[in-house]
Amino acid sequence: MDRTLDTRRTTVRVGRNAAARLAAQVVAKLLSLVLMALVTRYGGTEELGRYVMVTAIVGLGVAITDLGLSMLLTRAVAREREISDQRNRLEDLLPLRMGLAVLGAALLILLGSGPFFQVGSRRLLYLGSLTLLPKAAAGILGGFVNGHQRMDVTSSIDVVARTLTLVAAVPVLTAGYGVPGLLACTAAADTVGVLIYGIVLRSWHLLPRFRLAPTAWRSALSDAYPFALTAIIATAYRRLDVMLLSARKGDLAAGQYGAAFSLWEAVGLIPASLLDAMFPEMARMARGTEGREELRRIRRRVGPLLLVGGLLLSVASSLLAGTLLPLVFGRVQGQGSAVAAFRLQVWAVPAMFLYLLNGHTLYALGRQRWVTAAMAVTGLANVGLNLLVIHRWGVLGVSAVALFSAWLLWGLLGWLARRALTEEA
Repeated sequence: MDRTLDTRRTTVRVGRNAAARLAAQVVAKLLSLVLMALVTRYGGTEELGRYVMVTAIVGLGVAITDLGLSMLLTRAVAREREISDQRNRLEDLLPLRMGLAVLGAALLILLGSGPFFQVGSRRLLYLGSLTLLPKAAAGILGGFVNGHQRMDVTSSIDVVARTLTLVAAVPVLTAGYGVPGLLACTAAADTVGVLIYGIVLRSWHLLPRFRLAPTAWRSALSDAYPFALTAIIATAYRRLDVMLLSARKGDLAAGQYGAAFSLWEAVGLIPASLLDAMFPEMARMARGTEGREELRRIRRRVGPLLLVGGLLLSVASSLLAGTLLPLVFGRVQGQGSAVAAFRLQVWAVPAMFLYLLNGHTLYALGRQRWVTAAMAVTGLANVGLNLLVIHRWGVLGVSAVALFSAWLLWGLLGWLARRALTEEA
């Protein structure tokens, strides 16, 4: 009876978190799409390409400077039973995360000062570096709150920040400040999000104190680096294509690909939200023998359902592609290429459902190094293939490589997850 009650509570928690995260991320993504549509309408497809390029570089910078600490904190807090121990975890990692963000901002400024970018792009990188600090604080605080299985809170704060960005961006873009003004709006909105996290944690009596703990930092970095490598590789192979397109084919091609990719990300919110909501429960289950058996049952039962759901999403998205893209972005220059690219990319959604399930299973079992290895193989294949296809096939070639990479990653992680669960038996 107790086990039945616990199972029901677990189902309710996962369902609540998944629903909250999915609803909030759908709203946030819609706001992001409106923002990108405004950039396109006020500045054209090339301006969208510049915006996609700088956000790709900033996103990579966030992944590098996080070093897996947010995911590590989520897992650690989910496993800790004592509130004091949970707060100690946050107090150990918060100063480290902010210090890494400062270092990352400095390196991004140095990168912009180098010979690789034109004057306009340099200014964008300087402004983009400022967004690393509030994003770092929001990321680590969000990881802490997620560990408490309160993804409704983190999702709501994200929606607030995105809404503020859009509200501020409308007059900024109308006045002609373009992407630089938009980056300033993003930094300000993320700062407001951090302040809201502070208010929430204070109400929970979990507001962290500032302290330096070098010993804890060494241990955390040792445990987190597989998470870090995985996140960096994942971000790189999903963002380097935009950078390579911008460098080899110009801002117009980057804008076409960015429009298609942003719609693909919107569809991908469904698997990402569901699996993110499941992760704290999966981490809790993995503590004991019965929990690991439950992980095996979840993987066997949920996997086929996720595959079918992903295929249905892909079919619907492919049929609606010709309507969705002009509806969101208006008349995109080279619209046919953007629609074709989106139709290729959406067939990665079923693979995304499955590789997230297997990757989270490995994370819960403490096999994050295996995920890192699979991501490294996939990332190398992705970059190598992109270098081969960009010059000849441009946007369509990059989209085809992205599709292949998603299914390759599923194959690798599926094999590794089966192996890990067999060894745990």
